[in-house]
Amino acid sequence: METKIPAVMISPEKALFFGKKVKKFAPAFKGLSPSLKQDLVQASMDIDYLDYIAAGIIVTLVLVGLMLAVAGLILLIAIKKDLLTIKIEAIIPVLVIVVPAVYFLYFLNFPKLQAVKRTKLIEEQVVFATREIMIKVGSGVPVFNALLDVANGDYGVVSDEFKLAIEEIESGVPQEDALDHLARRVPSQSLRRTIDIMLNAIKSGSDVAGTLTLINDMLIKKQQSDMKLYAGELTPMSMAYMLISVVVPSLGMSVFVILGSLAHFNTVDIIYIIPPFLLTFQIFFMGMVGNRRPSIGV
Repeated sequence: METKIPAVMISPEKALFFGKKVKKFAPAFKGLSPSLKQDLVQASMDIDYLDYIAAGIIVTLVLVGLMLAVAGLILLIAIKKDLLTIKIEAIIPVLVIVVPAVYFLYFLNFPKLQAVKRTKLIEEQVVFATREIMIKVGSGVPVFNALLDVANGDYGVVSDEFKLAIEEIESGVPQEDALDHLARRVPSQSLRRTIDIMLNAIKSGSDVAGTLTLINDMLIKKQQSDMKLYAGELTPMSMAYMLISVVVPSLGMSVFVILGSLAHFNTVDIIYIIPPFLLTFQIFFMGMVGNRRPSIGV
């Protein structure tokens, strides 16, 4: 399976290979992302966290070399065209130092972002998967067979996780231990809580089907509550959107032009800035609304 790491100008496999040569420096950077080890597990990235940091060092060094080449090209053109100024010289440290540093921080936080994406995918299917287990167990099907049906079902990431649990069970790992491993590696709190409660019911000899019914009702109520909370947040967010994207550019610009004319201030440059600002704000706003939307499977 292809290794998913955000490599630049180098393949992930080569980044991991050359990273082994600088692995001894990796512990010095683990403080930048204390939860990296757990994030890699929850993102389903089968990579040792020190190997991952070492690969990040290699990718960052490659990016530094690329930025040095770009900076050198900019300087060469500026010198030939006699355009070398303080502003152009100030770009060099930004390209060579700031850009690679920011990318290295992004590299370290990439597993956390992947875990968040997996959480949303799991939240969309966890109710349906739990419901199938509930129905199967309630009709007399053994728990293992119900888990196998979910693993072979069309529940996306949830089915993938249950397949790993089934493989562990078939390789000789006790069913309870396999489910415990599943609960520890998934990033979704809902699925983790579902597995924990189901495990307690199995170990205590309680009615698993009845317990799953309660879990399913709990998950549905939680998702409905999250959706109501999200709907309540949309009202102030939409008001802020209208204020910034409609009122401020129209009314605010009119006031600014009047004040600028009285103070003999040139407003032309500001007018050219407004369209890119509005475009950036709308992209940011849409992304924020989309990210805050809860993953609903009911």
